[in-house]
Amino acid sequence: MPLGTQQNNNFAQVTIDVWNDKVFYQEQEFPAGFMAASILNISEDDLKELIQAGGAPTFLFPVVIQGSDMEAAQVLPVLRERMIYLTKEIWKYPPFCYSNPEKELRRIDILFDDNALSKIRTPNSEFQQEFLIFCAAITRIPMAILHFIAAGRFFELDYLRRLKKRNETYFAVAAHDCFNSKEFWDELQELQSWDVEPFSVHPELTSTYVLARSPKNEQEMVFVERVSFLRLTDFYTYDLLNGLHHGHAPSQCQGCGKYFLTTNGHIPKYCDGVAPQDSRYTCRQYGAMMHQKEQNK
Repeated sequence: MPLGTQQNNNFAQVTIDVWNDKVFYQEQEFPAGFMAASILNISEDDLKELIQAGGAPTFLFPVVIQGSDMEAAQVLPVLRERMIYLTKEIWKYPPFCYSNPEKELRRIDILFDDNALSKIRTPNSEFQQEFLIFCAAITRIPMAILHFIAAGRFFELDYLRRLKKRNETYFAVAAHDCFNSKEFWDELQELQSWDVEPFSVHPELTSTYVLARSPKNEQEMVFVERVSFLRLTDFYTYDLLNGLHHGHAPSQCQGCGKYFLTTNGHIPKYCDGVAPQDSRYTCRQYGAMMHQKEQNK
């Protein structure tokens, strides 16, 4: 079995395969810490849109369950459209952008079908439970992203960016100092809805081992840790800490402002993305060119 297969990923659960300094999700390979660094790149406008998209359904699905028959029949089609819109917004961001959207769309078609209304409203039925689990899981995702972004950006700006060396020891000290600082938790406490996906430095997870073909040699078999998370915040936190463990850390590019993952001990300034100042160059090339011009002056 190759890595990253049969993971059964959905909005209610994220499962990854971890092997050495690599993470495998839906048969795709990523360096440890990649997802945690990538999610920091949501713009403020897009994040606001995502939060709004997640908030609307939270007021609608209780009506479908507890409202009158007429109210439920009127609200269900609206709720279905809101869920489809929220789903499409979520698919823009990791890890969901690496999943197959058709599976979740089919699930929405089944759970939010007008003909399923009686089953949705049957108390304690299996169908009602599945409906509620889906609604609760998908509407928590925007808050999970919001809270982790606040924590991740604070950590990168006030601690990682100041490091004179970038290795596991220095990252561990930075994480210890940041996540034990009063300033860090004061800032998060002002933002977080503590009952919805709060940030934690102790991610909850379940772990087991699976056998898979070695990524280095398909003729060999290896033990791979399969890790599952019921909270998206825990997944991002685990990926961040696992990356730091392997010497990987997020860094903000001084050229384009985007966050990228460093996987070596170099002190980073620029990423390898297209420079916004001149599309003929990467940020790294453009920064080097500007530095040379300054030296020549």
